[in-house]
Amino acid sequence: MITKKVNRYYCEFCKKANCSASSISRHEKSCTLNPNRICRMCRIFDLKQSNIVDLLTILPKPVMIDDEYGRITLVNIKEIEASMEKLRSVTENCPACILATLRQMQIPVPAITSFNFTEECKSWWSDFNEAQAQNDYYGG
Repeated sequence: MITKKVNRYYCEFCKKANCSASSISRHEKSCTLNPNRICRMCRIFDLKQSNIVDLLTILPKPVMIDDEYGRITLVNIKEIEASMEKLRSVTENCPACILATLRQMQIPVPAITSFNFTEECKSWWSDFNEAQAQNDYYGG
């Protein structure tokens, strides 16, 4: 039997783990729970990243209650949903910045029906790849 001891590295913000220090260091810089994060999507799409402190003031604080079965209910979901349009406008609809705001406000992301991170990222990348293909085709 062979036994090896390995170092395990953890993100200070979300507790993501990896055996590579450089990988976790890179992750921490853009972690959606990092209050000083650098948004890689904003950088790729050449957008001006919004200040997270300003973004956190757009959404109301979540009000959650536990029922007798241990289920958590978000009471002010309609108020939060109503604020999502302003958040989208300020973030220029950047899915990563929206996700970071929701996570840092401790709002359960699946509760927000007007936001689907996976689908919105797919749409962004599809638009980006289409624009890249047109630039390549037309020599842009």
